Amino acid sequence: MNIRYATEQDTEDILKLEAECMPHPWSRDDIEALITDERKFALLAEEDGMTAGYIGISYVLDEAEVGNICVSADHRRRGLASALIDRTSEILKGLGVVRIFLEVESDNAGAIALYERCGFIRYSERKDYYGTGRDALLYRLEGDIQ
Repeated sequence: MNIRYATEQDTEDILKLEAECMPHPWSRDDIEALITDERKFALLAEEDGMTAGYIGISYVLDEAEVGNICVSADHRRRGLASALIDRTSEILKGLGVVRIFLEVESDNAGAIALYERCGFIRYSERKDYYGTGRDALLYRLEGDIQ
């Protein structure tokens, strides 16, 4: 597995991952902003020369937010998402970030288990955030993030 910063040439692959993994995929403009905005970045995970997953991050001062994390169905259960989170934490620590936030739909048991294994702690929820009966759980990782 290789993890690297995404470039503009990776936009199409990231859009495909979004379409495969997300019920409401990000737009081309959103993905391009991850790659070009100075306060955002995307990391790409590659396996066997193929794009297998990515994570999108935005940060300000000492806080960051995970926007999306996607791993292709063919590459799940291999530790890619954990590796993306670990590498992201290393980079953010180097940037002086001490707190990382994310939100996840309450019925996404796999993602919740992943985030909790990675040390994220649930601190709140937003009722009906994704629609009636579909709550967002809010998580954070803070302190020595890596």
